[in-house]
Amino acid sequence: MPIAQSNDQTVESNQSSTTQYKSLLKSFAVRFCVAVTLAVFLLAAVEFYSYRRYLPADRDVMEPAVKLDLAKGGSAAEREYWKEFEQANKVTYHQYVLWRRAPYTGEVLAIDQDGVRRTPHTQCNNDKDDKTLTIWTFGDSVMWGAGSPDEETIPAFIARDYEKADRPVCIVNYAEKGWANTQETIGLIEQLKHAAHKPDIVLFYDGGTEAFAAYQSGRADVHSNYNSFKNFLDNWGASQKAGFSYLRQTNTYRFLEKIAVRAPFHNQKNEAPKVTRDTDALSAAIVENYLQNIDIVNLLAKQYGFRAIFAWYPNMAVGQKQLTPYEQQVLNMEYQKFPGLGQLYQATYQRGREINRPDFHYLGDLLDDQKDSLYVGISHLKPEGNQIVADRLFDILEHPTSH
Repeated sequence: MPIAQSNDQTVESNQSSTTQYKSLLKSFAVRFCVAVTLAVFLLAAVEFYSYRRYLPADRDVMEPAVKLDLAKGGSAAEREYWKEFEQANKVTYHQYVLWRRAPYTGEVLAIDQDGVRRTPHTQCNNDKDDKTLTIWTFGDSVMWGAGSPDEETIPAFIARDYEKADRPVCIVNYAEKGWANTQETIGLIEQLKHAAHKPDIVLFYDGGTEAFAAYQSGRADVHSNYNSFKNFLDNWGASQKAGFSYLRQTNTYRFLEKIAVRAPFHNQKNEAPKVTRDTDALSAAIVENYLQNIDIVNLLAKQYGFRAIFAWYPNMAVGQKQLTPYEQQVLNMEYQKFPGLGQLYQATYQRGREINRPDFHYLGDLLDDQKDSLYVGISHLKPEGNQIVADRLFDILEHPTSH
């Protein structure tokens, strides 16, 4: 009997210990879950705060000018356009040219599956009539028409001029925001290889992005945001390996990084080196690169049987236009945001003015006699400005030997 009693006590003791361990484990599990939940909420709160405190810096360079313009009393139509513009301001990767707008359909702005913006008043049918003139336009956001609905872009106004002249025309607007001329030349090559109908005329409308892209990187013949693309691809291999490199992409990491930069113990040597620019040499390289592209396009023109036309557009930093208070305020904001950009624009355009080619047209001073507010950015124009430019380009298209 004593032995049996001892065994019973041992069993009861083991059961009690097991129950105690289960209770402790359950208590630990509950506390651990609470701690993890609180940590997740805390991290989410810090991540959200970091996002709100330091929103992404890569915004459209026109945004301050747009907000300033709308603050002065924009119409309902203007507000609707800018709402659609923001919705359509998304890009997708395109081979060789890097980016194009994503497809979008709105009331005043539409982009097709190929990233090409709609151009009204054109007759682009699959069965091309020999009497229909086909014009391809290339350029950056100025030719694309940032600041204007589809009906009031430069290509649309040119098409309307042809419509008034009772001449059927097909205008395809291959311009894209941030594109430099070399990018446009590559885009032209791709379209020539794959388009069903070849163009009669190819019109390039440039100037600003050539200088701005060089300003960003400190070198000519690069696309916009070249350094950002380069840094991404240079580090792409490391991002594919297992590890915690993804944490660098969080808002919290960027927030802490900004705080660390301000700390007195921060190693300044780790900061990215500032871009150095020799304005005279850089402007010379920009124009030389543009001339080389003209030569390449002219060789393509001979092979494919089209006429190439090149024009540089007006810019608030150059020319003698009497700026309105709003335009002057926009220009001052640009100079404050991009110190030294004005000097590079002026040096580059001065060299552009000296280009002596029968197929090149300098329009940097086209708006010098205008007193109304025509700009909605340092180069982007309101519809009234687009109309002036389109009328001049229509004249050049129709009378190439008179300029």
